[in-house]
Amino acid sequence: SWNFYWVRKANVMLNRIENKAKPNLSPEEYNHWTAVAKFFRAFEYSRLVGVFGDVPYFDAEVDPKDFDTMYKARTPRTEVMDKVYDDCKYVLENMRIDDGKGYVGRYTAAALISNWMLFEGTWEHYHNVDKTRAKKFLELAVEASQYVMNSGKYSFGSDFKSLFASEDLSSNP
Repeated sequence: SWNFYWVRKANVMLNRIENKAKPNLSPEEYNHWTAVAKFFRAFEYSRLVGVFGDVPYFDAEVDPKDFDTMYKARTPRTEVMDKVYDDCKYVLENMRIDDGKGYVGRYTAAALISNWMLFEGTWEHYHNVDKTRAKKFLELAVEASQYVMNSGKYSFGSDFKSLFASEDLSSNP
């Protein structure tokens, strides 16, 4: 659906981190929480671009009374995905490896980033947008995938039903 709810939430979080919380956070905490917000913004823009192509890009909190900004024209897909790429690079460099059960960590983020970058890289390649651009996204897909695979924390060894029909995968490798 054409919904920018998660984009707004991520931008509000980034605004609050920068303008209110930063003095109370260590550099590591600041970088981590900024990465979490950028992860969710990248997640939503990857979804929106995959469904709609060009979409308006918002990188800051928008005042709900600012109709000109809220209803601005679509940003070209390539510009939006360049912003997503930048957010993903930041996430891979700054998100905590593990922030506890129920929270997004770097391995989870890397697995999803790999998927988003593979989609965008192949889309740009096969739509003849620009082979250099496509390569940039595909290389980040490889980097994110290798980060997860080289960790040694995960492996495939379950049957299909156990992997995809289970309510709890906490014991699954």
